[in-house]
Amino acid sequence: MFAGFMFSLGSTEEEALERRKQLMSFNPGEIPSRVSYLGSMIGLPLSVNSVDSDQPLATDLLKNAYANPKDPPSPRALELLKRGLSIRDVLAHGVINYHPVVAGIPVQVADFLEECFLAGASDGFSVVPDISYDGVADFVDQVIPILQDRGLFHRENEGTTLCENMRVPYQYGVF
Repeated sequence: MFAGFMFSLGSTEEEALERRKQLMSFNPGEIPSRVSYLGSMIGLPLSVNSVDSDQPLATDLLKNAYANPKDPPSPRALELLKRGLSIRDVLAHGVINYHPVVAGIPVQVADFLEECFLAGASDGFSVVPDISYDGVADFVDQVIPILQDRGLFHRENEGTTLCENMRVPYQYGVF
């Protein structure tokens, strides 16, 4: 099974998060619903009118927060908020996205892919870069060599066709 995976690379985690926030800024109309959904994940009635999205949650609010047991990404969202990240930064980490999101340095992206692969959660990944024109090139140049060094990605293609490289038997026509 191939899993979808979104990423933003930077020379620092902060730079990668800025890239994610830039992506979020293209549709500012989504921010109110995202803030509200984040609130439901942690058991708080959040809205853009009740909190400043560019600031960490107030301590008195955070003490009443809890991870929603019916929403698997909720513990991660709560952890990030407890670390003192702003609401916008927590959203940039992709806690409400359908596919997993990693915003960080190349080794953080490689660590995530390795963890998922070794846990048997996926046989491979459909990678979706962020908004920048260099997202795919950065992934190939910076993340793939790390995965190759760890023995998780091939260095050379084994065959001359896609079917051979994916170990899919050749077939002509429909069964």
